[in-house]
Amino acid sequence: MIIEDVHQGVLRKFDALKGQTLVGKIPIKGVSKEQRVPADEFVSESHILHDLIRGFYKPAGMPYLISYQATESVENYGQQITWKSKVNNQFETIEMRPPNSPKDNRKKSDIAAARYNLKNQIPIGILLKVKKGVNTILGLGIIIKENEKGIFIVKPYTLTTVVFKTELEKFAHQIINNDDFDQELVTEILQEVKQRKGQARFRKLLLANFDVCRLCGVKAEHTRASHIKPWSSSTDNERLDEHNGILLCPNHDYLFDKGLITFEENGEISISSLLSSTQRMNFNVNSTLRIRISDEMKKYMEYHSKFIFVK
Repeated sequence: MIIEDVHQGVLRKFDALKGQTLVGKIPIKGVSKEQRVPADEFVSESHILHDLIRGFYKPAGMPYLISYQATESVENYGQQITWKSKVNNQFETIEMRPPNSPKDNRKKSDIAAARYNLKNQIPIGILLKVKKGVNTILGLGIIIKENEKGIFIVKPYTLTTVVFKTELEKFAHQIINNDDFDQELVTEILQEVKQRKGQARFRKLLLANFDVCRLCGVKAEHTRASHIKPWSSSTDNERLDEHNGILLCPNHDYLFDKGLITFEENGEISISSLLSSTQRMNFNVNSTLRIRISDEMKKYMEYHSKFIFVK
């Protein structure tokens, strides 16, 4: 599953790379499942543009398509693209055809995902398979309809229009100047949007310095960026201070966030008395664990120990 910020970054990348030809799998899907395309100016984390397995690309756990690989190969789907200018890689429409094999076990989920994109008007990245190992980025497309043959019709799309990261952001955009809405609610929503954007930037700062959970070594892609001094209690500068952060796996992030663990000045773990011995074992925490705490982190950890930790 990918997070919304990564999804939007991938769409920005497709938009920015329009017309470029990518050779090999590495710039599209990375070296392996464990080593995806690294973070760049568009996407804040390691990512994948397309899995290069089939036309439709729907990441596991997501209800929508991220991208589509078009082809003009006769042995595949034939002429899918109506060109506006093939020289300039500009298309008028693409006939996005689901797999036609009745034995394809992903056909139903692909079609459901395409319908989700259509209903919610979520754009997709478009690649053109020129030949094996060579793909040209055609930018973004938007599904405008599904015809009677079950073919999805795609037209070009650009990010010059507003693309919202979440329904919350879209709602805030719609109501910000509407006097019919409770302005306190508007303020609360906008603060939530601001917090989510700040959290994404904050995580990027932590990932620049750490690539695993600080406590157990789980890979960074499975971790969460936790504020030591909570966002709600921090100043604007503290919210984006990388020293006010710790990268933890979901289990240890939960314990830290709930004040069930904290860390002393020397990095030794302190475990709340609320955790039973069985819970400690299940959460993989014990009194021998410790992390390295920099001098800049100490004031934040002191706050956490004093005001968040439950002894």
